Amino acid sequence: MSKIDNPSAPQIFKSTVIVHLSVCALTAIVVGTLYTLKSQAGEIASSEVGLDAFELLVPVISLLSGFGAYYVGKQKFKKIKDTDTLASKLDVFRSNSIILWAALEGSAFFAAITFYLSGRTNLLLYALMLGVLLIYFRPLKARAAEDLNLSPDEIEELDES
Repeated sequence: MSKIDNPSAPQIFKSTVIVHLSVCALTAIVVGTLYTLKSQAGEIASSEVGLDAFELLVPVISLLSGFGAYYVGKQKFKKIKDTDTLASKLDVFRSNSIILWAALEGSAFFAAITFYLSGRTNLLLYALMLGVLLIYFRPLKARAAEDLNLSPDEIEELDES
């Protein structure tokens, strides 16, 4: 087997970082584009007058999807065995991270689109806060070691990048 068929633990972790950077960049581009389009049209409204239904719907959907993805990930982490290889453990970490990032990115897109449709600035702030959360949940070796309960030998192998 070649290295491409059987990637090492550091390669799996680096690919996870690249996926995260791509998701963050796409989220920033979409939110920034929708804001620019709306501001150039001069249709941004203050959020002080009245209450829009989206201002209730966006946070509820964001919380439900974020907590749902986090819960699903924790359940998958519990199924990992100590005898599993580091590469298989990192595959689980990567898949759980992608699920969480997708939930946050989808919620940010929803908030940005509802901002674009309504012009309510609170919705743009929700999209920006979700973008910050997306950055917060970046892949860290320390977080992977904690979530996967890695042994000192596995942590050392992961650090061989």
